[in-house]
Amino acid sequence: MEREIFGYNPDMILDDFITTLIGYEKLAVLDFNVEPDMYHEDEKVFVATVALEEEELYRCPDCGQICGKYDSSRFVKRWRSLDLGKNKFFIECVYPRLLCAEHGVRKCRIPWAFADSDYTQAFEVRVAYAAAKSPTSLVARAYRIKWGTVGNCVKRVQQNIAPVENRFRKLKKIAIDETSYRKGYKYITTVQDLETGEIIWAHDGYGDEVLKVFFESLTEEQCAGIEYVVADGARWITRQVEAFCPKAKRCVDPFHVVGWATEALDTVRKRLTTDTKKNGSPF
Repeated sequence: MEREIFGYNPDMILDDFITTLIGYEKLAVLDFNVEPDMYHEDEKVFVATVALEEEELYRCPDCGQICGKYDSSRFVKRWRSLDLGKNKFFIECVYPRLLCAEHGVRKCRIPWAFADSDYTQAFEVRVAYAAAKSPTSLVARAYRIKWGTVGNCVKRVQQNIAPVENRFRKLKKIAIDETSYRKGYKYITTVQDLETGEIIWAHDGYGDEVLKVFFESLTEEQCAGIEYVVADGARWITRQVEAFCPKAKRCVDPFHVVGWATEALDTVRKRLTTDTKKNGSPF
């Protein structure tokens, strides 16, 4: 007889919890263990052993077709998933090889992970999201991964997740700026959604032609929906905003206001210092 707690089967609760955490339901949870962390002896890791359904076991990672088994190897692989509390959590599953008529011998497609990755999609998407808002070193420390792994996670997410269609449709307040990112005056133009704080568009270079590319990617309705544009006093930004969003209000960002005020005060200070020295004042 199966154990029940308050009318619920603990094994069923665990299965539902793991499939929800992975983000994929067509699998069976075979076992759940707690093991010592191979890198930190004083810490523990959780390992869920799962099995794919038969129809998903030999699916080609390139074309998605169900193929025949290539050999009888029972190689088992682990994928790092989102942490459970303070402990690392791994998904363990048999990783067989298949023979695809079009692509040859391949490892089977793992629906919860990108190809050739040691992490689940949920983990990599979360790392990529954090990397868009925080320094790489901070993200690496928070998720207990190497600095270079953060960049690899971001790259796989960019390559495998289709861009969200019409992602600019709710833009109302944007900030436009250009900044140098390398020696030799290499510039990049960025557009930020001020309501979410996210950088939604970036392009090498600056000037009318670069910013025009952004506005041309919007529909007429999207351009008309932009109410406020925050930027510095660059004329090329003003020209493009007037051309594409004539009803939007132009605002100067506080960073440049403070910078201009500080520069003006510094100019006055230098002039007064020079005049004082010329007049022979002891002060």
